[in-house]
Amino acid sequence: MPRTFSALLSCVLTLSGILFSFSFSLSHADADPFRDFIIYPYETPEQGEISIGTWQTVLLPNKTAESVYGANIRNADLLFSTYVLEFGVTDWWTLGTYVDFVAGGGQTYSYLQTRAITTRLRLPRIPDFIDPAVQIEYWAPGGGTGMQSFLDIILIGEKKIDRFILDINGSFLFATDGSEPSYPPAFSYSAGLYYLLADNVNAGIEAFGEEGMISNMDPLGGPPSQYAAMQQQFIFQSWNVAIGDHIDWNIGVGTGLTPVSSPFAIKTIFEYHFKPFNFEEKEGEQYKEEQNVH
Repeated sequence: MPRTFSALLSCVLTLSGILFSFSFSLSHADADPFRDFIIYPYETPEQGEISIGTWQTVLLPNKTAESVYGANIRNADLLFSTYVLEFGVTDWWTLGTYVDFVAGGGQTYSYLQTRAITTRLRLPRIPDFIDPAVQIEYWAPGGGTGMQSFLDIILIGEKKIDRFILDINGSFLFATDGSEPSYPPAFSYSAGLYYLLADNVNAGIEAFGEEGMISNMDPLGGPPSQYAAMQQQFIFQSWNVAIGDHIDWNIGVGTGLTPVSSPFAIKTIFEYHFKPFNFEEKEGEQYKEEQNVH
């Protein structure tokens, strides 16, 4: 057990160093509310498996008078809804589409954007280090939202130690509509540490944040910036439950840690996966997961 605890502590310290190295960086001046409280795991759907689901996020009123989509959000509750369709082309390659909707901020439930042609690649494990993967998304906004189109590249790392799971995602967001020709990508992160309570249940702590352009990252303890107060940082208590062989459910309650972060957030992620076709398994035993619940 001491060896396991030492390995876990080393992973936690590594994760803490990564997060704190970005915690004093700059953020976009538009102060859009953070809405993607999801952590992508290393595991992907099996070959021929289809996953459908929904991500729902409720943000209570922001503490500032910043506007989003042309409406003041000081006294507005926001609901973000994402509908998910994924297909396992192979045991390590997934294609998918995510469709986003928003309500609140002075408007009714309406279409926001489609994240189309998304792909997730599960890379070979690195022994005694991490299990790496990458998610690639293209964001195509709906007309009239005033939003940009983006390419989002998400680097995924996972480490399992005994009954603990450590996940970290680093997102690099590139504007693709020509409005920011010389801007470097914006960085955001999500990370979670979970403990397996049973074969189908785990509980954990998750952290999320938007850090702004990678060229404007302030070092730890560096000089304050006029945009430093616009960072969005959240921390969540999260539970993951596998219901039978086909349903995964995540629920989390969180709070914002910075002035423009919503003071309270609740999320739920519900996914149903099934295999309508009989594919011949060709990927081998090395891709089988060691536990049922992420």
